[in-house]
Amino acid sequence: MFECQYNEEMEAEVRRLDAKQRAISAGHPDWDNACRKCGCRLQGTSDDVCEECA
Repeated sequence: MFECQYNEEMEAEVRRLDAKQRAISAGHPDWDNACRKCGCRLQGTSDDVCEECA
């Protein structure tokens, strides 16, 4: 059980860091996430592209 919780937390942290890196690459270091294709701002860290680019 502890291992599953740890894995979920690490996966969430990796998603957060990836999202932050996309925002920085898009030129917006103050954002938490940005679309990988067009660079628009995204809410949350679960998506890597916006609805228009999907």
